[in-house]
Amino acid sequence: MKSKIETYLGFCIRARKIAFGVDDVAQQKKAFLLLADGALGESSFKEMKKAWERLRCPMLVVENDVLGALLHKVGVKAVAIKDKNLALAILSVAESEPQFKLYSGGTN
Repeated sequence: MKSKIETYLGFCIRARKIAFGVDDVAQQKKAFLLLADGALGESSFKEMKKAWERLRCPMLVVENDVLGALLHKVGVKAVAIKDKNLALAILSVAESEPQFKLYSGGTN
C-alpha cells in the first residue's frame, strides 16, 4: 500500500514540480521543500545545506535509502519540491512519520 508521501511525490513528478539530484537542487531559484536521503555523502549534504540556507525553505532528512524507494528511482538521494501546496502536504504527513526528520541546522 502506498504511503501518502509516496502519492504526493508522484503528483510532483507528474506535474513536473520536482528537481532530482543535488546539482539540480543547487540550481533552483525557488523551492518550497527539500528532501535529503540519510545515505547522502558528506559533500553532497553540504551542498544541500547551502541550498537550504539560500532557498530558506524546510528540509526533511529521510532514513537511508527511503527517498529513492518512495520515488521509485533507486539512485535519487536529494530532491526539491517546487509546488507550495504539495510541499505543505508532504510536510504535514511527515510530522507523524518516524523516518522523516525536519532539519534545523548542524549535522544530520
